[in-house]
Amino acid sequence: MLRWRDPRKVLREFNLEPSKRLSQNFLVSPHIVEGIAALVAKEPNMNVVEFGPGLGTLTRALLNRKCCVLAIEADPNMLNVLSKEFEGEEQLEVQRGDATAVDYPALQARFGAALHLAGNLPYAVTGQIFRHLCEHYTTISHAVFMVQKEVAMRLNAPVGTKSYGALTVFVNNLFHVEYAFTVKPGSFHPPPKVTSAVIELWPRDNEVAKEHTMFRAVVRASFDARRKTLRTALRGKFPQSVSAIDAALEACQIDPRRRGETLSVDEFAKLSRALQTFQDKPIAESS
Repeated sequence: MLRWRDPRKVLREFNLEPSKRLSQNFLVSPHIVEGIAALVAKEPNMNVVEFGPGLGTLTRALLNRKCCVLAIEADPNMLNVLSKEFEGEEQLEVQRGDATAVDYPALQARFGAALHLAGNLPYAVTGQIFRHLCEHYTTISHAVFMVQKEVAMRLNAPVGTKSYGALTVFVNNLFHVEYAFTVKPGSFHPPPKVTSAVIELWPRDNEVAKEHTMFRAVVRASFDARRKTLRTALRGKFPQSVSAIDAALEACQIDPRRRGETLSVDEFAKLSRALQTFQDKPIAESS
């Protein structure tokens, strides 16, 4: 059993300071760390890919739960700490890498199974990580991430609320999302200016929307102009397809005066399919 190591003590031993440039905030609450590890390691001998292990606080808890951990870290200082702290630990492999550019298919092929992911996501690049994750959602089995509470609320936002947006739709199109628990600033060193939250993601058996290109275009158009009616927002995105837009809205029985934030993921899926169909027909020429 690997003993708890307070990150503040580890930083002092290695003569390091948290990097403001990298937005480094280290968990110093054993209770929170164990709570995250319990969500990740639902059974022994799991292969876990950990993003941004930092000083290895969560890594240690996962190893204690008999996980095999592949830790992907971008900071050379943290890589040095990990190599020293976990020297000889056979259940751990550390790689230098970028969480926004993980080769998910290669990792799936390596492990021979869908991936279990974990990590405290760097707040500045959370959006990039989720976009990349959505592109490869079929390679994922389960993910447990710490994010800003604001992001967690957006991912779980009900239709029609202020927090409901493009990120909500894109992620919920592919994943079931569950808000696990809140993490207050005092659980970190140094304390961040925002509250954090831990979320779990499971891929859906079938994505709600199949037409990725059209679906993404419709969703982005709707939220880029969220104060405008759906018909006006879509006409701004597809000015050459006015008749197709009207036909698609009518076919889906969606009031063109509604705003994008009032549409569910399923309605966005239906609308994007209909618009794709009517765009392929010479509606404008025949009307």
